[in-house]
Amino acid sequence: MQELSIYQNLGTRFLIPPEYNNPAQIGHARRISVLYVIGRFGFSSKTVIQYLLGIRREAINKLFRKLVVDGLINERKSFGSKDGAVYYLSAKGKRFISFETELEYHQKTDTSAHNSKTEIHDLSVQIFVIDRLVKSNGNVDRNSDQYTAFVTEKELREAGYGRFGELRHLRAVDSLLYHPQSDSWHAGEGEFSNKKNLKTPNNYLRPEILEQYRRQLVAEDGLYARVLFFSHRERFLRQIAAITDEIIKENALGYTDKDIEVLTASLKYVHSFCPTLYELFWNPDAKLDKDSHIKIDQDRFEQAVALYSVSSSNEYQQGLTDVFRTLGIKHPNIPTNK
Repeated sequence: MQELSIYQNLGTRFLIPPEYNNPAQIGHARRISVLYVIGRFGFSSKTVIQYLLGIRREAINKLFRKLVVDGLINERKSFGSKDGAVYYLSAKGKRFISFETELEYHQKTDTSAHNSKTEIHDLSVQIFVIDRLVKSNGNVDRNSDQYTAFVTEKELREAGYGRFGELRHLRAVDSLLYHPQSDSWHAGEGEFSNKKNLKTPNNYLRPEILEQYRRQLVAEDGLYARVLFFSHRERFLRQIAAITDEIIKENALGYTDKDIEVLTASLKYVHSFCPTLYELFWNPDAKLDKDSHIKIDQDRFEQAVALYSVSSSNEYQQGLTDVFRTLGIKHPNIPTNK
Protein backbone atom coordinates (compact mmCIF):
# COMPACT_ATOMS: atom_id res chain seq x y z
CA MET A 1 0.00 0.00 0.00
CA GLN A 2 1.11 3.51 -0.79
CA GLU A 3 0.12 4.63 2.71
CA LEU A 4 2.75 2.31 4.21
CA SER A 5 5.66 3.75 2.24
CA ILE A 6 6.18 6.46 4.85
CA TYR A 7 6.90 3.79 7.47
CA GLN A 8 9.18 1.89 5.11
CA ASN A 9 11.19 5.06 4.50
CA LEU A 10 11.38 5.82 8.23
CA GLY A 11 13.13 2.55 8.95
CA THR A 12 14.48 2.56 12.51
CA ARG A 13 15.02 6.32 12.56
CA PHE A 14 13.87 7.80 15.89
CA LEU A 15 13.40 4.26 17.26
CA ILE A 16 17.07 3.45 17.87
CA PRO A 17 18.91 6.47 19.36
CA PRO A 18 22.12 7.54 17.61
CA GLU A 19 25.35 6.95 19.50
CA TYR A 20 26.56 10.17 21.14
CA ASN A 21 29.34 10.96 23.61
CA ASN A 22 27.71 14.10 24.93
CA PRO A 23 25.38 13.34 27.89
CA ALA A 24 22.92 16.04 26.83
CA GLN A 25 22.64 14.59 23.33
CA ILE A 26 22.25 11.07 24.73
CA GLY A 27 19.45 12.22 27.03
CA HIS A 28 17.64 14.07 24.24
CA ALA A 29 17.88 11.09 21.87
CA ARG A 30 16.45 8.76 24.53
CA ARG A 31 13.55 11.13 25.14
CA ILE A 32 12.77 11.14 21.43
CA SER A 33 12.90 7.34 21.35
CA VAL A 34 10.48 6.94 24.27
CA LEU A 35 7.97 9.44 22.91
CA TYR A 36 8.25 7.95 19.42
CA VAL A 37 7.47 4.43 20.65
CA ILE A 38 4.51 5.65 22.70
CA GLY A 39 3.24 7.73 19.80
CA ARG A 40 3.35 4.95 17.23
CA PHE A 41 2.06 2.11 19.38
CA GLY A 42 -0.43 4.23 21.35
CA PHE A 43 1.06 3.51 24.78
CA SER A 44 4.06 1.71 26.24
CA SER A 45 5.85 0.75 29.46
CA LYS A 46 9.22 0.93 31.17
CA THR A 47 9.88 -2.76 30.41
CA VAL A 48 9.51 -2.16 26.68
CA ILE A 49 11.78 0.87 26.68
CA GLN A 50 14.41 -0.88 28.78
CA TYR A 51 14.38 -3.75 26.27
CA LEU A 52 14.83 -1.22 23.47
CA LEU A 53 17.54 0.98 25.00
CA GLY A 54 19.41 -1.73 26.90
CA ILE A 55 20.18 0.53 29.87
CA ARG A 56 19.85 -0.05 33.61
CA ARG A 57 16.47 0.13 35.29
CA GLU A 58 17.64 2.99 37.45
CA ALA A 59 18.26 5.09 34.34
CA ILE A 60 14.87 4.07 32.89
CA ASN A 61 13.09 5.16 36.07
CA LYS A 62 14.88 8.51 35.99
CA LEU A 63 14.06 8.99 32.30
CA PHE A 64 10.33 8.34 32.78
CA ARG A 65 10.18 10.43 35.94
CA LYS A 66 11.64 13.37 34.02
CA LEU A 67 9.18 12.92 31.14
CA VAL A 68 6.25 12.88 33.58
CA VAL A 69 7.51 15.95 35.45
CA ASP A 70 8.03 17.80 32.16
CA GLY A 71 4.43 17.04 31.22
CA LEU A 72 5.30 15.04 28.09
CA ILE A 73 3.68 11.73 29.12
CA ASN A 74 0.74 10.68 31.29
CA GLU A 75 0.98 7.74 33.68
CA ARG A 76 -1.84 5.25 34.05
CA LYS A 77 -1.74 2.62 36.78
CA SER A 78 -1.62 -0.94 35.52
CA PHE A 79 -2.85 -4.11 37.20
CA GLY A 80 -1.36 -6.44 34.61
CA SER A 81 2.13 -5.15 33.92
CA LYS A 82 4.95 -5.79 36.38
CA ASP A 83 5.88 -2.13 35.96
CA GLY A 84 2.70 -1.11 37.73
CA ALA A 85 1.96 1.54 35.11
CA VAL A 86 1.74 2.27 31.41
CA TYR A 87 2.32 5.62 29.70
CA TYR A 88 0.57 7.74 27.08
CA LEU A 89 1.61 10.91 25.32
CA SER A 90 0.19 14.06 26.84
CA ALA A 91 -1.05 16.83 24.58
CA LYS A 92 2.30 18.57 25.15
CA GLY A 93 4.21 15.36 24.40
CA LYS A 94 2.25 14.85 21.20
CA ARG A 95 3.16 18.35 20.00
CA PHE A 96 6.79 17.86 21.03
CA ILE A 97 7.36 14.56 19.22
CA SER A 98 5.41 15.76 16.16
CA PHE A 99 7.78 18.71 15.89
CA GLU A 100 10.91 16.60 16.44
CA THR A 101 9.99 13.87 13.92
CA GLU A 102 7.85 15.89 11.50
CA LEU A 103 5.19 13.18 11.73
CA GLU A 104 1.50 13.37 12.57
CA TYR A 105 0.34 11.24 15.50
CA HIS A 106 -3.33 10.33 15.68
CA GLN A 107 -3.60 9.59 19.37
CA LYS A 108 -5.99 10.35 22.18
CA THR A 109 -4.19 11.85 25.13
CA ASP A 110 -6.95 10.77 27.53
CA THR A 111 -6.06 7.45 29.17
CA SER A 112 -9.57 6.68 30.46
CA ALA A 113 -10.32 4.39 27.51
CA HIS A 114 -7.28 2.18 28.17
CA ASN A 115 -8.09 -1.49 27.56
CA SER A 116 -6.42 -3.32 30.43
CA LYS A 117 -7.57 -6.72 29.08
CA THR A 118 -5.29 -6.47 26.05
CA GLU A 119 -2.48 -4.59 27.78
CA ILE A 120 0.11 -7.37 28.05
CA HIS A 121 -0.77 -8.60 24.56
CA ASP A 122 -0.05 -5.15 23.15
CA LEU A 123 3.16 -4.72 25.16
CA SER A 124 4.34 -8.17 24.02
CA VAL A 125 3.80 -7.13 20.41
CA GLN A 126 5.98 -4.09 21.04
CA ILE A 127 8.74 -6.29 22.46
CA PHE A 128 8.56 -8.64 19.48
CA VAL A 129 8.74 -5.80 16.94
CA ILE A 130 11.66 -4.16 18.75
CA ASP A 131 13.50 -7.47 19.00
CA ARG A 132 13.21 -8.12 15.26
CA LEU A 133 14.34 -4.60 14.40
CA VAL A 134 17.10 -4.04 16.94
CA LYS A 135 18.61 -7.50 16.40
CA SER A 136 18.44 -7.08 12.65
CA ASN A 137 19.84 -3.57 12.74
CA GLY A 138 23.11 -4.86 14.17
CA ASN A 139 23.38 -7.80 11.80
CA VAL A 140 26.21 -7.00 9.41
CA ASP A 141 25.69 -10.24 7.48
CA ARG A 142 22.23 -9.06 6.35
CA ASN A 143 20.76 -12.53 6.54
CA SER A 144 17.23 -13.50 5.60
CA ASP A 145 15.84 -12.59 9.04
CA GLN A 146 16.68 -8.91 8.82
CA TYR A 147 13.88 -6.37 9.15
CA THR A 148 14.30 -2.63 8.74
CA ALA A 149 10.92 -0.97 9.40
CA PHE A 150 7.58 -1.56 11.10
CA VAL A 151 3.88 -0.67 11.10
CA THR A 152 1.67 -0.98 14.18
CA GLU A 153 -1.88 -2.33 14.42
CA LYS A 154 -2.98 1.16 15.44
CA GLU A 155 -1.59 2.57 12.20
CA LEU A 156 -3.22 -0.18 10.11
CA ARG A 157 -6.59 0.59 11.67
CA GLU A 158 -6.06 4.28 11.01
CA ALA A 159 -5.54 3.33 7.34
CA GLY A 160 -8.91 1.52 7.38
CA TYR A 161 -8.03 -2.13 7.99
CA GLY A 162 -10.86 -3.74 9.93
CA ARG A 163 -12.62 -0.42 10.38
CA PHE A 164 -13.84 1.55 7.36
CA GLY A 165 -13.77 1.95 3.57
CA GLU A 166 -12.66 -0.77 1.19
CA LEU A 167 -10.41 -2.30 3.84
CA ARG A 168 -12.99 -2.67 6.60
CA HIS A 169 -13.41 -6.44 6.00
CA LEU A 170 -9.67 -7.13 6.05
CA ARG A 171 -7.86 -8.25 9.19
CA ALA A 172 -5.61 -5.72 10.91
CA VAL A 173 -2.67 -7.85 12.02
CA ASP A 174 -0.79 -7.06 15.24
CA SER A 175 2.20 -5.63 13.37
CA LEU A 176 4.06 -5.50 10.06
CA LEU A 177 7.81 -5.79 9.58
CA TYR A 178 9.54 -4.79 6.38
CA HIS A 179 11.84 -7.39 4.83
CA PRO A 180 14.15 -5.63 2.33
CA GLN A 181 15.59 -8.79 0.79
CA SER A 182 12.15 -9.82 -0.52
CA ASP A 183 10.85 -6.25 -0.75
CA SER A 184 7.76 -7.24 1.21
CA TRP A 185 6.07 -6.86 4.57
CA HIS A 186 5.80 -9.75 7.03
CA ALA A 187 2.93 -9.87 9.52
CA GLY A 188 3.58 -10.45 13.23
CA GLU A 189 0.73 -12.06 15.16
CA GLY A 190 0.76 -12.54 18.94
CA GLU A 191 -1.10 -15.58 20.30
CA PHE A 192 -1.60 -15.55 24.07
CA SER A 193 -4.73 -17.63 24.65
CA ASN A 194 -6.73 -20.57 23.26
CA LYS A 195 -9.80 -18.48 22.47
CA LYS A 196 -9.25 -18.44 18.71
CA ASN A 197 -8.53 -22.18 18.64
CA LEU A 198 -11.68 -23.39 20.40
CA LYS A 199 -14.06 -25.33 18.18
CA THR A 200 -17.71 -24.99 19.15
CA PRO A 201 -20.91 -25.54 17.15
CA ASN A 202 -21.55 -21.80 16.88
CA ASN A 203 -18.05 -20.36 16.89
CA TYR A 204 -14.77 -21.45 15.33
CA LEU A 205 -12.47 -18.54 14.51
CA ARG A 206 -9.33 -20.23 13.20
CA PRO A 207 -10.66 -21.13 9.70
CA GLU A 208 -11.89 -17.57 9.21
CA ILE A 209 -8.55 -16.13 10.31
CA LEU A 210 -6.66 -18.56 8.08
CA GLU A 211 -8.76 -17.46 5.13
CA GLN A 212 -7.87 -13.83 5.86
CA TYR A 213 -4.19 -14.76 5.76
CA ARG A 214 -4.61 -16.73 2.54
CA ARG A 215 -6.17 -13.81 0.70
CA GLN A 216 -3.20 -11.58 1.46
CA LEU A 217 -0.55 -14.25 0.88
CA VAL A 218 -1.75 -15.37 -2.56
CA ALA A 219 -2.61 -11.92 -3.91
CA GLU A 220 0.02 -10.21 -6.07
CA ASP A 221 -0.64 -6.94 -4.24
CA GLY A 222 -1.21 -8.56 -0.85
CA LEU A 223 -0.37 -6.60 2.28
CA TYR A 224 2.17 -9.17 3.51
CA ALA A 225 4.08 -12.18 2.19
CA ARG A 226 4.60 -14.11 5.44
CA VAL A 227 2.99 -14.48 8.87
CA LEU A 228 5.13 -14.83 11.99
CA PHE A 229 3.35 -16.26 15.04
CA PHE A 230 4.81 -15.60 18.48
CA SER A 231 3.65 -16.30 22.02
CA HIS A 232 4.76 -16.69 25.63
CA ARG A 233 3.97 -20.43 25.47
CA GLU A 234 5.17 -22.90 22.86
CA ARG A 235 2.01 -24.93 23.51
CA PHE A 236 -0.15 -22.24 21.93
CA LEU A 237 2.02 -22.16 18.81
CA ARG A 238 1.94 -25.96 18.50
CA GLN A 239 -1.85 -25.92 18.81
CA ILE A 240 -2.20 -23.30 16.08
CA ALA A 241 0.09 -25.28 13.79
CA ALA A 242 -1.85 -28.51 14.43
CA ILE A 243 -5.25 -26.86 13.86
CA THR A 244 -4.00 -25.16 10.69
CA ASP A 245 -2.74 -28.49 9.34
CA GLU A 246 -6.12 -30.03 10.14
CA ILE A 247 -8.02 -27.28 8.33
CA ILE A 248 -5.79 -27.60 5.27
CA LYS A 249 -6.08 -31.40 5.27
CA GLU A 250 -9.88 -31.36 5.53
CA ASN A 251 -9.97 -28.57 2.92
CA ALA A 252 -13.58 -27.62 3.59
CA LEU A 253 -12.75 -24.16 2.23
CA GLY A 254 -11.75 -25.54 -1.17
CA TYR A 255 -8.11 -24.48 -1.24
CA THR A 256 -6.25 -25.02 -4.49
CA ASP A 257 -2.86 -26.74 -4.61
CA LYS A 258 -1.30 -23.29 -4.97
CA ASP A 259 -3.15 -22.02 -1.88
CA ILE A 260 -1.94 -24.96 0.19
CA GLU A 261 1.63 -24.50 -1.03
CA VAL A 262 1.62 -20.81 -0.13
CA LEU A 263 0.05 -21.35 3.30
CA THR A 264 2.46 -24.14 4.17
CA ALA A 265 5.49 -22.06 3.18
CA SER A 266 4.38 -18.71 4.59
CA LEU A 267 3.14 -19.46 8.11
CA LYS A 268 6.09 -19.44 10.54
CA TYR A 269 6.10 -20.13 14.30
CA VAL A 270 8.74 -18.30 16.33
CA HIS A 271 9.19 -20.79 19.21
CA SER A 272 12.57 -19.33 20.18
CA PHE A 273 10.98 -16.09 21.39
CA CYS A 274 8.59 -17.69 23.90
CA PRO A 275 11.02 -17.62 26.87
CA THR A 276 11.70 -13.90 26.40
CA LEU A 277 8.04 -12.91 26.60
CA TYR A 278 7.32 -15.32 29.43
CA GLU A 279 10.11 -13.91 31.59
CA LEU A 280 9.19 -10.30 30.87
CA PHE A 281 5.45 -10.47 31.46
CA TRP A 282 4.20 -13.81 32.80
CA ASN A 283 6.79 -15.35 35.12
CA PRO A 284 5.68 -14.44 38.68
CA ASP A 285 9.12 -15.30 40.08
CA ALA A 286 11.04 -13.07 37.67
CA LYS A 287 12.48 -9.99 39.36
CA LEU A 288 13.52 -6.64 38.05
CA ASP A 289 17.25 -6.13 37.87
CA LYS A 290 19.02 -4.98 41.03
CA ASP A 291 19.29 -1.40 39.84
CA SER A 292 15.53 -1.00 40.26
CA HIS A 293 15.69 -1.82 43.98
CA ILE A 294 16.97 0.37 46.82
CA LYS A 295 18.01 -1.32 50.07
CA ILE A 296 17.10 0.72 53.12
CA ASP A 297 18.07 -0.25 56.67
CA GLN A 298 14.85 -0.11 58.72
CA ASP A 299 16.55 1.02 61.96
CA ARG A 300 18.36 3.89 60.27
CA PHE A 301 15.15 4.78 58.51
CA GLU A 302 13.28 5.19 61.80
CA GLN A 303 16.21 7.08 63.36
CA ALA A 304 16.22 9.51 60.45
CA VAL A 305 12.49 10.15 60.87
CA ALA A 306 12.93 10.69 64.62
CA LEU A 307 15.84 13.10 64.11
CA TYR A 308 13.80 15.01 61.55
CA SER A 309 11.05 15.54 64.14
CA VAL A 310 13.33 16.84 66.92
CA SER A 311 16.17 18.43 64.97
CA SER A 312 16.32 22.21 64.91
CA SER A 313 18.60 22.20 61.89
CA ASN A 314 16.81 23.43 58.79
CA GLU A 315 19.63 22.05 56.62
CA TYR A 316 19.15 18.54 58.03
CA GLN A 317 15.39 18.68 57.50
CA GLN A 318 15.74 19.97 53.96
CA GLY A 319 18.39 17.36 53.13
CA LEU A 320 16.25 14.50 54.42
CA THR A 321 13.23 15.85 52.57
CA ASP A 322 15.25 15.87 49.33
CA VAL A 323 16.43 12.29 49.90
CA PHE A 324 12.87 11.04 50.48
CA ARG A 325 11.64 12.84 47.38
CA THR A 326 14.45 11.37 45.25
CA LEU A 327 13.80 7.84 46.51
CA GLY A 328 10.07 8.19 46.01
CA ILE A 329 9.40 7.36 49.68
CA LYS A 330 6.31 8.75 51.39
CA HIS A 331 6.15 9.16 55.16
CA PRO A 332 3.54 11.16 57.12
CA ASN A 333 6.22 12.92 59.18
CA ILE A 334 8.40 13.87 56.21
CA PRO A 335 6.85 16.36 53.75
CA THR A 336 7.99 15.74 50.18
CA ASN A 337 6.27 18.63 48.43
CA LYS A 338 8.56 21.48 49.43
